[in-house]
Amino acid sequence: MTKKKGQFQDVGIAPGDLRSPAAARALAARHAGASVAHRSAADALAEFERGSHIFGLTRGQFSMIDLVSVVLKKVGVADVSLWTWCVSDYGVSTLGVFLDAGTIERFRMVIDWTGAQRDAPWIAELQDRFGVDCIRVTKTHAKVVTVSTADGWRITIRGSMNLNKNPRFENFDISDDPAIFGVVSGFEDEMWARGKPLPLRELKHSDAAGLFKASKTPDELPEWASKDGQGGRGDWF
Repeated sequence: MTKKKGQFQDVGIAPGDLRSPAAARALAARHAGASVAHRSAADALAEFERGSHIFGLTRGQFSMIDLVSVVLKKVGVADVSLWTWCVSDYGVSTLGVFLDAGTIERFRMVIDWTGAQRDAPWIAELQDRFGVDCIRVTKTHAKVVTVSTADGWRITIRGSMNLNKNPRFENFDISDDPAIFGVVSGFEDEMWARGKPLPLRELKHSDAAGLFKASKTPDELPEWASKDGQGGRGDWF
């Protein structure tokens, strides 16, 4: 797959060239520990199969991107969506590896306005790689990943961790369940229908705030989320 050129490549600058010495050292340390983090995540998901549900607590041995890596190695070519407050250069480079290998076929990211402004170079690189329409910027603190495949995997990963490694207690919850997957994909479909496919530098705070507001047309709630399990109407909740 041919890489797209964007605002940084046009002027001969890669986002990685903007790293401070301290950030460069942190990235080198993250790469050095990547195999250990991946093994820890693989151990945590060793028994994950179709229809499984696993909940876990960690002491920061791995991050969300390590869980995603393990899942993609298990299921193969997939569509991936990612909700996060912020991104990291390691996370972006890892996603790039999967893109170049053809493992990620379709990619979406939902990110917070503040995190997007802080990590603007990495968001720009993602838009260069996956296209401008891959990003929706809003007001969010959710950390969720969905992975779906042509042969029926409908995986949802949620937890407290962002893409970056964080040596603190973290939790994660992963399931292969179409109903749970559908809740997340339903939110995404509406945001992509309502949001503007623009480069980050052209987005306004009002655009992000607008996507956070509830839709004017209530959506059907899944049966498990409706009052008394009897069905009904609901809005974003």
